[in-house]
Amino acid sequence: ERLFLDIWTNGSISPNEALESASMIIIDLFTVLIKNTIRNEADQLEQQSDSISIEPYTNIAIEELQLSVRAYNCLKKAQINTVGDLLQYSPEKLQELKNFGRKSADEVFSTLKNKLGIILT
Repeated sequence: ERLFLDIWTNGSISPNEALESASMIIIDLFTVLIKNTIRNEADQLEQQSDSISIEPYTNIAIEELQLSVRAYNCLKKAQINTVGDLLQYSPEKLQELKNFGRKSADEVFSTLKNKLGIILT
């Protein structure tokens, strides 16, 4: 590919100097744009990493977790129907549910961690 430039000056500077000056101005302008774009992208990545959200999982029905019948029934009786409902409970509060013991809690915690990467705290 080729680029042909026809440079006219009024004689105060040579065509080579005009080209050099124009090139430096363009480089400076694009450098500012690139730095600004990089900074904006870095800010966006930082915001995304800060807010790695569990929101996409909130509407998943607990049936899809494929829990044991006992754990599933306990959650249903407590009107916990989605992962979003489940995430509103702390591990201690989950164990307070009727007939929901340590074994059921461990199963729910491990399923959330293994299938969705969510760790209840």
